[in-house]
Amino acid sequence: MDPITPFDWYRLFIGEEPPLYFLEIVFRVVLIYAFAVIVLRYMGKRGQRQLSPFELILIIALGSATGDSMLYPEVPIFYAWLIILTMVSLNYLLSAVQFRYKSVNNFLEGVPRLLVKEGRIIEENLAKEHLRREELFALLREREIGNTGEVQYIFLEQTGHVGLFRRKEADRVAGEDTLPDELN
Repeated sequence: MDPITPFDWYRLFIGEEPPLYFLEIVFRVVLIYAFAVIVLRYMGKRGQRQLSPFELILIIALGSATGDSMLYPEVPIFYAWLIILTMVSLNYLLSAVQFRYKSVNNFLEGVPRLLVKEGRIIEENLAKEHLRREELFALLREREIGNTGEVQYIFLEQTGHVGLFRRKEADRVAGEDTLPDELN
């Protein structure tokens, strides 16, 4: 590795690569962003109960871009600025497209999926969401549901949270206990 000259303003802000490399950075960001969106979409909702997939990608990309440019002297600040600007612009553009086209939004964010109907777990929908029964039961216990018969419908929302419609006490049906086996 060549010795670094501290406060070499050209190296610090622009770097040594040819100007066309800036376009390559934008191209790389677009490809990586698109790939990450698709991969996170197919991972399912269960791991993203706090952030949208796009916010997660944005945080990861921004963290990497800012961290590399702060830590490594061979990574010019302009590269990080370009990455940040491109990522934020892509995020804004994707949000606008999602707002305008429901089909794009449904593809990227998903739709609520019915997991329990009339106390009966819909196994094929659990499988589509890559959600194990134990995970469903944990989500229901967080909502103080001790038995699936206590609810009419349970949905896995786009956010990864559970939406449910409770039954009146007199209308409850037979269901499955959500308590761990050692408590049943």
